[in-house]
Amino acid sequence: MRRLAFAAVLLFLSTALVAQSRHLKVLVLYDMEGVSRATDARHTNFGYPAEYKVGREALTDDVNAAIAGLKSAGVADIVVVDGHGSGNSAEPDVVESRLLAPAKMIARDAAFDIYMDSYDHSFDAIVAIAMHSGAGNLGGFLSHTYSGAGRDYRVNGVPFNETMILAAGAARLQIPVIMVSGDDQLEKELRRQMPWVQYAAVKHAVDRTKAEPLPPDEVKRRIETAARAAIEGLEAARVFETTGPYRFAITFGTEAMAAHAELLAGSEPGPVTNSVQVRADDFEEGYRLSLRLYSLAGFASRLAALNGAVAGAPNAAELRQRMLDYNTDRFLYRPLPAAPTAPAPTRFWGAR
Repeated sequence: MRRLAFAAVLLFLSTALVAQSRHLKVLVLYDMEGVSRATDARHTNFGYPAEYKVGREALTDDVNAAIAGLKSAGVADIVVVDGHGSGNSAEPDVVESRLLAPAKMIARDAAFDIYMDSYDHSFDAIVAIAMHSGAGNLGGFLSHTYSGAGRDYRVNGVPFNETMILAAGAARLQIPVIMVSGDDQLEKELRRQMPWVQYAAVKHAVDRTKAEPLPPDEVKRRIETAARAAIEGLEAARVFETTGPYRFAITFGTEAMAAHAELLAGSEPGPVTNSVQVRADDFEEGYRLSLRLYSLAGFASRLAALNGAVAGAPNAAELRQRMLDYNTDRFLYRPLPAAPTAPAPTRFWGAR
């Protein structure tokens, strides 16, 4: 038994020394729907302060568990990027002051795309924490791909989640995604598409609206273990392979959203009702075009939300009259009430 224990210690130390000798640099990208203690949509949204605080604290714990696992495997250069965008424009969703050293947040003076612009050739691997299943997976907690406006998101006919988008983007620089945490539905998706990934299931997805978390100590153990194992098995990790040309197809929730998306030059109707697609020879080009589809569809989505909110308000008639007056004044070039302006952001951590 002593010999076995001694051998295990030697193996651990040798793994750590190898990692240190290679000066590994790892990016930790986090989302929020896959946070261990996020069991309600409000836990991921800055607009609900009490619930958001719970989700934010849990996110920080999950990210720190990944950092601890990476450190135990000898990684000393760890960079963290905010991949969620809860609406908190003053600071990242993780509690930055609580991040374990030597991890540091990406902070830039201009907006950037988390899946394409968060890394460069200096990174050896990527770890994705608190991720979620993709659009169309009705069993996954808060499942979607990039935007809730899309009911289905496919690349060359294959359902894509955000972890796969991240992996395909990183593949341009030959960087593998080696470890992921989230619910059990995302695990099923990644076992099919990225079987080399070390996965830490931190909760059970009951459906899109509800999840059941594991005990915090078990979550911490699972994430740390998976992160450490991912570094120890780095040589076996693979780069996510995709083959062009690419066809990005998004199915939207309403006909109006699809009609707005089709305003994008070069877009065309997709294979099913309310779907729109774009084509590209390059994955990054196709991905960025798909975001423009989302942006255009978002106008119709926000208008529908506004109309629904007004219709349900006790002073609905007054609000409709004010909207009519506003449009009339604009048509007649009359001075309009000044809209409140928020201060321009000076620091960007990733998703907003």
